[in-house]
Amino acid sequence: MSQLQFETPENVAVSYSSAGLGTRYVAWFVDQILVWFVTIVLIISLICAGASFEGVGELFREGAEEGSSKAILYIIGLMTLVWGLGSFVYFGASELFLRGQTLGKRLSAIRVVKADGFALDAQSILVRNIFRVVDHLPLLWIVPVLSSTGQRLGDMVAGTIVVAEENVELSSVRNQLAERSALESEFRFDATSLARLSEMDLHAVEQILERWNQLGDEQRQHLIVTMLPPLCQKLKVEMPPIERGVHFLEDLLAAELRRQRRSLG
Repeated sequence: MSQLQFETPENVAVSYSSAGLGTRYVAWFVDQILVWFVTIVLIISLICAGASFEGVGELFREGAEEGSSKAILYIIGLMTLVWGLGSFVYFGASELFLRGQTLGKRLSAIRVVKADGFALDAQSILVRNIFRVVDHLPLLWIVPVLSSTGQRLGDMVAGTIVVAEENVELSSVRNQLAERSALESEFRFDATSLARLSEMDLHAVEQILERWNQLGDEQRQHLIVTMLPPLCQKLKVEMPPIERGVHFLEDLLAAELRRQRRSLG
C-alpha cells in the first residue's frame, strides 16, 4: 500500500494509505454476493408472477426443446438486465449515502475518496459506476495492478481513489470518545451539520486530537486558530472561544462517532 498525503482547506496535512488489491477484492466479493442474492430473488419473483401470463406460457407450448431454449435466453437476458441495473443502483446509492462506502467496503474498512482527498460528489460517483461495466472486461483487470495507487479505469476517469480506513483500535482518541454521550458534550451537532463534513475533515480532526499532548502551546494555538473558522463555516455553527477549541473538536468527533454507530445500527 502506498502512502497518500493531502492538505485540508484548514491547512492541516492528513495522510491515507491506498487500499490493497486483496482488500478491495474481498469488499467487491461481499458486495457481489449481496447484489446477486437480490437479483436471484427478483428473477424468481418475476418468473413466478409471469407464469400466470399467457405470453410466458406460450414459450413452453411451442415445443419442449424450442420453448425451453427461448425461456432460458429470456431468463439470462432478464438476469443480466436486473444485475446490471441493480449493481449501478446499489454501488451508486451506497457510495453517495455512506460517504464513499458500500457494505463490503465498510466491512473491509476501505472507502472511496476523490483523488485530491475530498469526499465523493455525485458526479464522481456517477462516472466511476458507469465505467464499472467496462472494468469487468478481463483485459482491463491489469489496470489496478499497474497503477501505483491501485486505481481501476473508472477511478482514473472519475478522479477517485480507494483508501484504507484508519484502524479504530489504534486510535486512543476514538476509544476515549466513542462512549461519550451527548449529555456530556459542551457543544452539540446535529446530523445535518455532520453531513456537511468530508471524510478528510474528520480525519484531520482525529489526527490533531491524537497528537494533541505532543504539541507545544504555540502549535496548538496555531492549529486551533487555523482550523476552527473554516470548520465552523462548513458546519454552519457559531465559532467557539479559542480556549475551548480543543473541547469543540472532541465533541465534534464524539458526535460523528455516535452518528456512525447509529447508522451501523
